[in-house]
Amino acid sequence: MLLLLVPVFLLFSCMAEPDYKTESGEEIIPADTLELMIHDIHLADAIITSKILKDKSGVGVDSLIYQSIYDFYNYSKEDFDQTLLYYTHNKLDSLNLMYDRVIEKFYVEKGEVYK
Repeated sequence: MLLLLVPVFLLFSCMAEPDYKTESGEEIIPADTLELMIHDIHLADAIITSKILKDKSGVGVDSLIYQSIYDFYNYSKEDFDQTLLYYTHNKLDSLNLMYDRVIEKFYVEKGEVYK
């Protein structure tokens, strides 16, 4: 019986993430994914601001970093911007809680670096 469930589990684990729509029908990024993206984008902001990454010509690689984040999560910059606008206008409390968790995660990561 357990062997029969393994292919079903594998099938569902390979499926694309479902679309999340607002009450008005706008497609938005799921909250848990958005929170991870916010973390990664702010980490990229810190790297870019401190000019840690440069290509050989001395030009910043900021657009490549941001695009790699969007690609990793399988969303576009437009998807991210639209979702942030939706949360800003409709779910600001939820967005604030997300940012609180992202900030806490940065404190934890900072503590791990300085151990």
